[in-house]
Amino acid sequence: MGKSRRLIELMMAVNRKRKFTVKELAQEFGVSTRTMLRDLQELSGMGVPLYAQVGAGGGYQVLAERSLPPISFTENEAFSIFFASHALRHFSSLPFEASAESALRKFYRYLSEDVKRQIDEMRNRVDFFTHTRQEQADYLEILLQASIRRLPVTINYRIRENETETNQRTIQPIGIYAHEGYWFCPAYCYLRKAYRLFRADRIRSAVFADAEALSTTVDVSEVDLTNWGHHFFSKHESVDVKVKLTAKGIELFRDKSWIFPWGEVHSSEKGTGILEMGIFPSEIRFFAEYFFSFGAEAVVLQPEELREVVRRKLVRTLEEYNVF
Repeated sequence: MGKSRRLIELMMAVNRKRKFTVKELAQEFGVSTRTMLRDLQELSGMGVPLYAQVGAGGGYQVLAERSLPPISFTENEAFSIFFASHALRHFSSLPFEASAESALRKFYRYLSEDVKRQIDEMRNRVDFFTHTRQEQADYLEILLQASIRRLPVTINYRIRENETETNQRTIQPIGIYAHEGYWFCPAYCYLRKAYRLFRADRIRSAVFADAEALSTTVDVSEVDLTNWGHHFFSKHESVDVKVKLTAKGIELFRDKSWIFPWGEVHSSEKGTGILEMGIFPSEIRFFAEYFFSFGAEAVVLQPEELREVVRRKLVRTLEEYNVF
């Protein structure tokens, strides 16, 4: 077996074994211990995170962050990777942001010069514009890892936009998603004993919680971003909302409904419709702003409190236009 091929297979072997001795690997690959030691040193120089343990029971160990074996890409595959990364460049925060930048630098370094020139040209030829937000979401990675591994997280959360005080609660994240430049995290909240939606930039701290310390645990194995909206409300705590929508209003709602995917529109033959959904009483003002942005394309039918908040906003706007 040639050296380059041996190094590739050795990289896969150490990632698989995680803990090993030089003698074990030398026997497996049919080389001397001195040759294997040189190969391991070369792997370490290539970035494989190896840790040597001396003494009885010692050997080598791969640190928590594994290195993947080399992968061959076609030119179009290389373009697609940079294209996907380029599409996210307007977000002020991304999960694994530093790792992604490091991976792209490594990847770019070994591309041919003509492929590099095409990628450089592509940067100024295609873009995905989204809202560029100043707010930083510093804990996306831990929220994503917690949702994948189904681990609870203790957070300090700022509930409203202009408040500085936070409250502490333990949540079980379902996942994270981006909408209009903000990152959101649907999660089961142990304080409220219900599912809640958290804006990631309002999370001021986040650490993995001790699951054993919780009095109860919640099985969220069947809940993910495709169906979490169905688990969001319990009937006794929600307020029923009905909104009359024009055809344009239905289009606006469908464009903006990913932030709360539990609303249902009943369309008529004329193209208009009635939106029915549940909201928390505490979110009346938020949804008043939301439906106010529809202008004449949406009319709130119920509840009366939501109608009144929207009506007052309309009156204030009309007064501004009647100033002169």
